Amino acid sequence: MARYVGIDIGATQVKVAVVRGSGRKWALETCFAFDRLPADVAVVSALGAAVTTAAPTLEEAIREAAKSATEGGDPVAISFDGARTYVRGLELPAAVRRRVGEVIPFELEALLPFDLDDAVFDHRVRAGAPLEKPVPVLVAAARVEDVRERIELAARAIGREPDHVGPGAFPFADLALALAPFKQGGVRAILDLGADQAELLFLEGAEPLFARTLSRGVVGMPATAGHLAREIRQTIAAFRTTSGLHPEELYVTGGGAYVVDLPRWLSGELQLPVEVLPLGGVEGLAPEKRDGAHRYARAVGLAIGCAPRARGLDLRRGPLAYERGYGFLREKVPLLLGLGATILVAFFFATWARARNVAADRKALEVVLADSTKDVLGEATTDLDRVAELLQKGPGSADDDPLPRADAMDVLVEISELIPTVKMKHDIEKLEVVRQSGGGFKVTIQGIAPTVADVNTIEAVLKTYRCFNNASIPRKTKAISSDAQKYTFEAELRCPEEGGGPKKTAAPASSASTGGK
Repeated sequence: MARYVGIDIGATQVKVAVVRGSGRKWALETCFAFDRLPADVAVVSALGAAVTTAAPTLEEAIREAAKSATEGGDPVAISFDGARTYVRGLELPAAVRRRVGEVIPFELEALLPFDLDDAVFDHRVRAGAPLEKPVPVLVAAARVEDVRERIELAARAIGREPDHVGPGAFPFADLALALAPFKQGGVRAILDLGADQAELLFLEGAEPLFARTLSRGVVGMPATAGHLAREIRQTIAAFRTTSGLHPEELYVTGGGAYVVDLPRWLSGELQLPVEVLPLGGVEGLAPEKRDGAHRYARAVGLAIGCAPRARGLDLRRGPLAYERGYGFLREKVPLLLGLGATILVAFFFATWARARNVAADRKALEVVLADSTKDVLGEATTDLDRVAELLQKGPGSADDDPLPRADAMDVLVEISELIPTVKMKHDIEKLEVVRQSGGGFKVTIQGIAPTVADVNTIEAVLKTYRCFNNASIPRKTKAISSDAQKYTFEAELRCPEEGGGPKKTAAPASSASTGGK
């Protein structure tokens, strides 16, 4: 299974989660955490000695937490501070549904507190919106310099640029894909309650709808609990105003999930069901299997966001996308060179093999052509021009034309012209033309004439046909039911020009024909 790494850079800890899986089935392989200390705090050496050392920097904390997780070159995602992310909801005309990416910059320019040229943003079109209605689009934007600073920080710490930058609460949209409550319909919210701030994300199913960063966390509770509840209520009201939807339930994760009775208290303050986020959909991350599971929830969402078809947003866009592509290519140069060489060798081998096969086929066809021209045209040749010349000349004047100069159809035509059918009633019962082994054809005609004199007349007339040789009527019999005479005429069919040039009139040859009058 694919392996992904998520690095959550929080105010008090750097948390790293490594997950494996695909689709909606994920398993936590391992997780790490490294505490961050304020810069003005010194670490006292062992046994309380006077020698102190400075607290590790953020870069050192990231390096320490992620050094073993990022050694394999797997996709890496890092978090970006939600307080520096601007989330906006847009509604674009239905006519621009296919050009949302082109229209968003014009709509977003007036909504940001800084110049659009200095911004990097990502968007997500809400799935399932009717085609004829305005297109709801969720946009997350930040300053290019702020995002680049976070990317460079991660690159110095882990030795490579991250593949994905997840802003604010949006990594929880990817985590929701693996959790049972979000596989159903309905609007729900996830509250990631950290030390000094909180991230609130509203989802319909696992589709993100709205997000906001709150300025309160668990620090200062219970004294600050009322302020936190007020900010949550204000955010829910803003969500209802912009979307017309109301969350059915709110789930708490992060450090706030471990505050005793917090869900029950928030439920009373918000008049809304509040529960701890159920993490059982990710194997190895369920609370009963791992202590502190909720502290790694956003890191797990970041890791899942590296996978294809993620639901969250990614700030590695625009000018930063090119930097990522260049860094990725630079890291993969040895692999790409190897693949390119393999493809080149395979291409040359395939071309050589095809040329060799074509040459072999040509040689075989030339042999067949030479044999065929020798058998049919009397000369073995593979020159196409010579073959065409021989075909025009024909098979040779010395050879007899295999077709007869007269056939059964010609015989019938001659009989109809020679026999005086107007003066007598004459019927032909059978006409048979049979090829003889010595050449030519034997013609047999069985007919009926009124009298013997008429039979003699027919014999005399048929003998005048130039293609009849040795013509005679050897048998004459009286018909049973009348005075008419039956006769059998026999002759050899061979025209005087037999053996000369080809027949001028093409008629289909017949071996036998039965006819009437």
